[in-house]
Amino acid sequence: MNSTAGNEDWQTCFQELAPKLLLYARQWTTSAADADDVVQMAFVRWWQRNPGGDRAHVPLLYAAVKTIALDLHKSATRRAKREAASDFAVPESEAPYFDPPVEDRENARLLESAVLDLPPEQREVVTLRVWGGLTYAEIAQATGETTNTVASRYRYALNNLHRVLEPHREDLGAAPAPVVA
Repeated sequence: MNSTAGNEDWQTCFQELAPKLLLYARQWTTSAADADDVVQMAFVRWWQRNPGGDRAHVPLLYAAVKTIALDLHKSATRRAKREAASDFAVPESEAPYFDPPVEDRENARLLESAVLDLPPEQREVVTLRVWGGLTYAEIAQATGETTNTVASRYRYALNNLHRVLEPHREDLGAAPAPVVA
């Protein structure tokens, strides 16, 4: 294969997977720039081990995103402690979980708040399922949990989101959703 075809392959794969990975990375990072860095690092490592971008290995890519993001968070926490001890603190910017269009900001804030209030395990599963488009089996592989555990966390998350968002149903312009049993 020539290098141009290989270059186009990874670019196409990255363009397809990056938005989903970026949203997933945002729940583990404090800024959009950090999430971008995490996704790029994870994708490069994944592509080096998986030339051609075999989609069967995508759950491993999500696992790599999480690992790199957590490592980045630990590093930033250690740095912040060192800076605080030296009386020199660098303020961290807080970016929103979603980057909605202007007209949808209030609804996005409501949804963002509801998602961020979920327990971390439920939030992770919802992000991978809804925005990452992964199956329960793929999520189980990415998180190291069983498929049944993943399905239960997803069900609990949907019930929690329904309970929190139900009073705002008319504001969101949504029809009533059935509670998942």
